Amino acid sequence: MHPVERVIRTLGGKETDRVPTFCAMVEERTYNEVLGRPLISQEKLLTNPAVRFILDRWGTPLTRYVFQPEVTRSMEKRIRAQVELGFDALWAILDETFIIIDHHTMVRFTGSRFNLQPDGHGNMTYMYREPCFRTTEDFDAWPYWPDADALAHSAYTFFRKMVSRYGHKACLFGQASAYGIQESLLWAVGFEKMPVWIRREKDRVRRFIEINEELCLKTNMAMLDAGVPVIIQTDDFAFKSGPIMNPKLIDELFGPSYRRIIKAVHDRGAKYVLHSCGDNTLLFDTFISWGVDGLHAFETTSNVDIFREKRLHGDRVTIIGGVGVDYLLTDRSRDEEVTEEVRRLIAGLGPGGRFIISPVHSLSTIPAHKLTVMLEAARRYGTYPISTPPKEAS
Repeated sequence: MHPVERVIRTLGGKETDRVPTFCAMVEERTYNEVLGRPLISQEKLLTNPAVRFILDRWGTPLTRYVFQPEVTRSMEKRIRAQVELGFDALWAILDETFIIIDHHTMVRFTGSRFNLQPDGHGNMTYMYREPCFRTTEDFDAWPYWPDADALAHSAYTFFRKMVSRYGHKACLFGQASAYGIQESLLWAVGFEKMPVWIRREKDRVRRFIEINEELCLKTNMAMLDAGVPVIIQTDDFAFKSGPIMNPKLIDELFGPSYRRIIKAVHDRGAKYVLHSCGDNTLLFDTFISWGVDGLHAFETTSNVDIFREKRLHGDRVTIIGGVGVDYLLTDRSRDEEVTEEVRRLIAGLGPGGRFIISPVHSLSTIPAHKLTVMLEAARRYGTYPISTPPKEAS
């Protein structure tokens, strides 16, 4: 069975030949191990005093002409590495959300500030620093709101190329330059101010949601025009112990937008997957009511129970994830541990279909070799009918 058919049938609750595999993206360390390391590492290049001087002085105007093209090349390398590893489905992302401020600072165009820093493996990564909307005046004067039509155009151009190059080898889950509506708001105003803005700044919150809904809708339609069969959206609605806010409030604030977005995707005959970190136990029914076809993460270090969720919701939504990245997919684990965990997950979650095995995250600590071990085990134990009894699936 072709990987695209295998994945689409699984998302639709139909029979397949084996449990599909999905890659939750790969970071620079991993794709360099697959594709080969560059002659000069990102860290050496971007920490060079001359480059730092240039970024400190001209970082913002250079974003469009120097930084963004390099990011886009990195995005394609991520896709290519996932294909070469052999995943059935992969997270294909185009990220044009950052503007360089100086050699260690970037802002996202929806109002959040990030550090640009080494990842410990010779590459550069980003880490959330702080919100940009400290006051309502910050929101009103924000100079970086994006042009949704321009982002849609670049998304179409990028994904048309990716579908042409890789769409016959794997099922592309596409995400363009539109991050989750809720998490973007959270980053923009900050954890401590989020309840205040929701209560006191309803018009601005509504405007923020409208801007991000438009970004999602237009970039999603562009990706579908380019031939992407599955849209994936990241929006982290939970801490490791439970939802960020009351599930009813989440539905009231963000549900209308997501229902419209998902309906638009379904009207085009495509599938929609939502990625949300943390323990979403109290939110899964809400997500399903929005119309999602698949849910990704089921973070292994949170309180969520993936086996329980498969029993409760496995007839209505496809469960995607299960393989931990904090220990299992690291240099510290043994290959045998990865193989046994994959076997256990497939035995407990594979019967009845609607399960795609996947890492729960993408981190710079993941070696390519451990992903290969995971894939080999998935092919070995994932063929239907699955009869191997789980040891501790509960």
